[in-house]
Amino acid sequence: MYPSVRSSFTLAWTLPLAFCAVAAQPPLDPLQTLNRINHNYNTLKDACQEPDTGAARGHYYCSGVTLRMVNDGPFNPWDYSPYAIKIGATSYSWIRKDLSTRILIHPAGFILRTPTDAAALSLPVKEQGWTCIYAFDGGTGPERKWYGCGFFDSREPPRAAQSAMNNRNSALAYGTCAEASVSTAEQWTQKYTGLMKGPIQYSQCSWNAEKPSDWNTMIRVHESRPNTTHKDPFAFSAQVNEFMLKNASATNDGSENMKYIDAFIYNVNSTQNFATRGDQAPPKPEDGLNSARNFQKKLQAQGYSVPILRLDFTKPAEQRFSYVAADQAIDLTVAGGAQPMPAAPAPSYIAAATWVKRYDPGTRKDEWTLSVVPTAAGRALPNEQAGALYNQLFALKGADSNWRDNENSVGSMRQQLNCVLVNYRSKTPWNLEPFRPALSDSETRAAGCNPILR
Repeated sequence: MYPSVRSSFTLAWTLPLAFCAVAAQPPLDPLQTLNRINHNYNTLKDACQEPDTGAARGHYYCSGVTLRMVNDGPFNPWDYSPYAIKIGATSYSWIRKDLSTRILIHPAGFILRTPTDAAALSLPVKEQGWTCIYAFDGGTGPERKWYGCGFFDSREPPRAAQSAMNNRNSALAYGTCAEASVSTAEQWTQKYTGLMKGPIQYSQCSWNAEKPSDWNTMIRVHESRPNTTHKDPFAFSAQVNEFMLKNASATNDGSENMKYIDAFIYNVNSTQNFATRGDQAPPKPEDGLNSARNFQKKLQAQGYSVPILRLDFTKPAEQRFSYVAADQAIDLTVAGGAQPMPAAPAPSYIAAATWVKRYDPGTRKDEWTLSVVPTAAGRALPNEQAGALYNQLFALKGADSNWRDNENSVGSMRQQLNCVLVNYRSKTPWNLEPFRPALSDSETRAAGCNPILR
């Protein structure tokens, strides 16, 4: 599975965040960056080419958005986790308008500039390194040889069926689907059913990162599964695909990739961290904006200034990404002419939020309760805007140990808050308990927004 940096290592050195290093790369206008990224997300192009040779490249080269979602911690977001070092490659995802992806592995991350954009901007071009892409999370680990692209059997994968290519990355690009005699979405569906043959996550083949036909089939496969079973939770169209990039070093040093970072992003509708292979502790909710701000400062300390963008899967595709000046942790005014006007601050939805420890008859012991008093604006929020209310509450209290250490069922606090807004908005205060399980909306509502494990 998509390996996380979060579980990993502590830095052997600390970044000097108090000052900005000499610019290693001239900053770009953040609005121009935003427009390029939205354009790429909405450009359904399947004939990418190297500008000088005309050699065919994978879709990522000129279309879509390549991103890596990663935890914040005492490390650089672009560095390699211990688990990625074992694989020799790092997991990314690729999203585009024609994919139904809306679930990401972490709340924050970064976008790599497309090679086509980099060449047009006279910036460093990432020509080599991409190996393969899976239609869904590939459960990547050391069992998959050839930089995470082999079969899940710990053996070196065969190469007999690999077709000839002539581009700058052809020596690295590889896919097991050709070896498995899978070239169409129909063949893939017949071969990888899940069920008795095991989860699709581990059994599926990989697609060659530089074959346009493989990318087209990957998209059709991904979109062919709008639903899945509880035993195969990562193989449906809302989930991410997995795009593998060979590490540039055998150590944790990922600084080679700093110059390719186009922007940092955070998912405005989620604070959820999914469990990933290599984790050493259960995942906890994370404030994506805070993480993105830390990432931005770390990169600026190395001489690269790029914007933070919001990623919102509830907005129209043309507005998938947005720029808000107030989100930025660094000064981007040097990055171009007209600087975007700061967005008007969001209304305050939380009047007070206080931790209280009290006896709970369900667990028969004292439990922490977050007693929340909403403002009139918070109480009047439409049901579909509950995410904005949650984001403010999480920003206020999400880092508290009472929340962080006791929300064992990820998403429980968000679900309880949604439930009271929809069903008990006139009540004062709203009492939220992080120990409660995250159940279905109907089960939570039936329990009076206070679900218990049975």
